[in-house]
Amino acid sequence: MASPRLARPPKCLDCLRRLARPATSLSSPLAAPSLTQTRGVKTTKAEEEDLQGIPVRLLRDITGFGRKHAIIRVKPGRMRNRWFPKSQAEYMTRQRFTELGLTPAAIGVRDRTFGMKLQLEDTDARGGRARRTVFAEDGPPGTMKSKKDSLTLPPEESLNLLELLLPPTLTFKRKPIAVPPPAAPATPPPPPQPSTPRSPALAANAATSIPESDPEPAPAPAAPSKPAHVAIFGSVSVGDVLAAIRERLLEANPSQGGRVALEADGVAIRGLDPGEDRVKRLGTFEVLISAGRDLEPVRRELVVVADE
Repeated sequence: MASPRLARPPKCLDCLRRLARPATSLSSPLAAPSLTQTRGVKTTKAEEEDLQGIPVRLLRDITGFGRKHAIIRVKPGRMRNRWFPKSQAEYMTRQRFTELGLTPAAIGVRDRTFGMKLQLEDTDARGGRARRTVFAEDGPPGTMKSKKDSLTLPPEESLNLLELLLPPTLTFKRKPIAVPPPAAPATPPPPPQPSTPRSPALAANAATSIPESDPEPAPAPAAPSKPAHVAIFGSVSVGDVLAAIRERLLEANPSQGGRVALEADGVAIRGLDPGEDRVKRLGTFEVLISAGRDLEPVRRELVVVADE
């Protein structure tokens, strides 16, 4: 019996890579997306690295990665050996996403130009050249920052999208901290009645008259106590509000929602306790979202409710 004819091995480089790459499970929403190569689309090594790794949340500004509160993917070794021991970032697990009221859709991409400096040459009126150092975010047209700006919408269009797509109320759920009720004040015993002297001429079973005393005035009604603030586990920071806004915009308009330019400096929370920079209790607050310096901010209601 003749042996079955074997199929010829593929000669296409793309097919060989697809066969050599191990299958990636996408059952978990936090798993890194598959990097299947598509003909005609070229991805650089840096872009592939930005889509791999585990999701983390930056706890401070990190040059070459992003601002504080940004959620990106990094290699596990960097997080385990550098950032986590120094409290520069935290792991974004499913439980942490639920506590912050976010979904994996809030995971962004690393900003490689954040905090970088550029050496620029300027030509003055006399024809001389002078070098100056600027940050990549403030670079002139033609730099990496200008390419990023070409993907974002102008402030006027961003303001229109914020007014149309954002719901009137942004709700966050947090677990309240249980506080034992105050103990009721002890009631003092009634004062003893004064004894009346008894005459020996009265019979043994004669009743003794007791002088009537003036009735005690009724206690004044207690003033209604002001409800105490209920503290919560964790908090709601400006970064949490910014991530929730971006998620709402992407859900409402996937094509234009990601192009709205928003920064942490353009979001402010009103109604906080003195000395606080984030929400640490249940209640209702006001959020001001600014899309530009000369534009009127968008006002929305921020409500923190108990997560039972």
